[in-house]
Parts: sequence; C-alpha cells; structure tokens
Amino acid sequence: MKILLATYWLIPHVGGVWVYIQDLKASLERLGHEVDVYARHPDENSYYMANTGERVEKERFKRLVEGEIRAIYAPYQSLIDPWIVEQEIEFCSYALAASYFGLGKYDLIHTQDVISSRALWQIKPEGIPLISTIHGCLSTDYWVSLEGKLPSDTIWKYACAREYYGATSSDLTIVPTKWLHDMLVGYMVPSQQMEVIPYGMNVELYLQRMNERSTFTIPDAANVIICPARFDKVKGHSCLLDALYTLKQIRNDWICLLVGDGNLRSELESKANRLGLASHVIFTGSRNDVPSLIKQSDIVVLASLNDNHPFTVMEAQIAHKPLVVSNAGGIPEMVKHNHTGLVAKAGDSDELSHCLNALLDDHKLRNKLAANGYKWGVKRWSLTTMEQLTTHLYEQLLNKQRIRKVTHPPKHAGRHGGWISSSLREMYNMYIPQSYSIVDDHIVGSILYQGK
Repeated sequence: MKILLATYWLIPHVGGVWVYIQDLKASLERLGHEVDVYARHPDENSYYMANTGERVEKERFKRLVEGEIRAIYAPYQSLIDPWIVEQEIEFCSYALAASYFGLGKYDLIHTQDVISSRALWQIKPEGIPLISTIHGCLSTDYWVSLEGKLPSDTIWKYACAREYYGATSSDLTIVPTKWLHDMLVGYMVPSQQMEVIPYGMNVELYLQRMNERSTFTIPDAANVIICPARFDKVKGHSCLLDALYTLKQIRNDWICLLVGDGNLRSELESKANRLGLASHVIFTGSRNDVPSLIKQSDIVVLASLNDNHPFTVMEAQIAHKPLVVSNAGGIPEMVKHNHTGLVAKAGDSDELSHCLNALLDDHKLRNKLAANGYKWGVKRWSLTTMEQLTTHLYEQLLNKQRIRKVTHPPKHAGRHGGWISSSLREMYNMYIPQSYSIVDDHIVGSILYQGK
C-alpha cells in the first residue's frame, strides 16, 4: 500500500508530532508499505516531500491565488481580520502544492492536523480514503496564548470553524486522549467521527539513545531538573520560572535545564535573569541528545498550561525518572498523582514549586514514582499497539467497513478561482476537483453568516 503522511507543521521540528510521524512511518515501512511525508519546509518558503527532498516553491502558487483571494475578501474588510486573509492564502497554497506533487498515486492519506486535513480533503481525488490524527486543539492553544485578553470576534469564529471543519474533513479522526475527544465534541465534532488511540513509542530505540554520549556538559549539581519542551506559551515556562524562583528561596541544591527553543527564548532568558536564576537555570537550546540529558537528570518537569499527550511524559517514564507535571489537557490520563508522578494545578507556580521541593526532599518518593511510572509506561506506550490499532482503521476504511457519517452544511458562497484551477491543470497536469474553490466557503460562511 502507498500511504501519504501529511502535516501543515514545519518539519523536522522539536515536538511530539514529528516524533509520531517518524515512528508511524517506520512502523508502516516495516509492514511493507511505501510511505511519503508531505509538509512545509523549514525555510517557510516551500513545500516538500520530507523523505525524498522533492520540493516546490510556495511562490509558484501564492502569486496565482493571492490577488484573487484578497479581492474576494475586500468587500468584508470590516468583518474579516487581515490575519485571516493571510492564513487563507497560505492554506490555499499548501493545498495546491499537495496537488502538484500528485495525490492520485496514494491508496490512503493520513493527515496530522486540522489544517492539512481540511486542505487535502478538498483537493484529493474522490475515492482515496483520508484519515486524520489530531494532536491538539489549536483554538485552545490560541486562547491560552492570549493570557487573559479577549480574542477578536472574527478571529475566534475563524479558529472555531477551522477546528470543526478540520476535525471533520476526513473519513475518520484519531485523537490520542479522551480529553481531546471531549474537547472536540465541544466544537461540535460528532463522537462517532473519532477514535482514541494513545501514542506509542519505540522503547528499544529510546533506550539506545539514552546511552549515547552527549556533547553537552551538565554543570555539577546535587540535583538536576530538566524540562524538555519547545518555548511556546502553552508549555508554561514562565510559570515554571516563577516556581523555580520560589524554590530558590527554600534551597540551592539544584539546577534546571530548559531544553528547547522558540520565539519566547529571549523573553524567558530575561525573566530568569530578572528573578536572579541565572546560576540555576540553563538554556541549552534545541538538542538532538535529549534522551541522554534526561538520563543524566534527576527530575523531569513539565508545566504545561495546555497540552494533549506530551512525549516528554512518555520519555521520562521509560527513562525511569520521577515526574512533576501540570494537570493540563490530557496529562492526567498519563500521570496519576502520587503514584506515577506529582501533579500540580496548571498555572499554579506555588503548587509546582511545592511538588519539586517534595521530590528534592524525599529520595524514597522519587524512587517510588519512577518505578511506578516505568511499569505503567512500558505497558501503556507500546508502539506495536498503536501500530496495530491504526492499521486496523486503515483496513476498515479501505474495505469500506467504516463509512463517514459527518455531512457539512450547504456552502454560503460560490466557487472561486475556477480560472486558476484550469490554468494549473493545463500547466502542470494537476488533478484539481471541479468543485474546488480557492476560498474555503464553509469557513468564510461561518464568519460572515453565523447567527444569520
């Protein structure tokens, strides 16, 4: 079987989605399938097949659609935020690039987010099954990023519409946690559209990587705390720094490694300096030797404000390390308080600091949590189980044993950009459905006509 894994994320990147894609691809190839991976290139100016390097510049499609899309939105300037227009130009360019690479050669498409799901659902040839795995809730992440500020009305409508239509633009949707299942039900995604399949991980490979030599020298310290997470507001680094400041008032026998990178790095470094934590908090940047660094650490911490099924938790459990985590999102499905880790209320720096201090104080508690977490993790995070459950769904779709039940309401607007589709068919022999519109009429309608 020839399978396409597709994501709107830039890959490779630091985060669980990329790990999932790599593990799933390797599993499918071991079963004899041929697998391609389509994504945005890290240069942000092109799209590519990550496994082959085949690449096309974004500008090839953007220059065709940008003027038309802006003209279509122009009469609604008072209702449509300019950011939405930019998002739709990017979305349309991504979809057309997928068609340029050719989707008709695949037996099945497996998308990895609501944006790629919506894009490929609209542009793929009819009859090719599309299954999606949704790794998080973009709308909730957006709300958390606002830090209490109210979102623009039209941007919030757009975010909610993108969540709904993305999660229902597939024959079947996989979610890793019951939390995300329930969250998407709140966005009106029918329960029968979704199947819960927790992540698995290649335990043997991870244990091998733990034993690889690290090029990073950890400073001498009685206790090493590590937080491997991208620098994004939803990961709660600011709350963690507040907790570490409180911890420093109690004791000095620790250092904390912040492993990762992102747009917030300079802001977090400034805050650490302002709190007098420069000698206790070390920013390592992005690392390829995280398993080795976890092995050399004593405690793993994750202070997420919103999260789904973080690989950091899985890795810490397999590495036999005690955990301090927040109760955000799906994390309580992974860690039981005082049994497989300590769980603090998300955003509560005092509670987080208390949990860290408890582990620093009590080696027996550390050992108990680490041992229980390892037993749970080895049993729960089986890559074989994830692989079997996922391929079983593939077979059901291919054999038409699972039939899509979600229907979208009638479109509010007409089809746009027919001349663009015709031009691309002629220039590149691309398959583009006759019904394809360069503007996502459902999402535009959700903004313009909601409640009317």
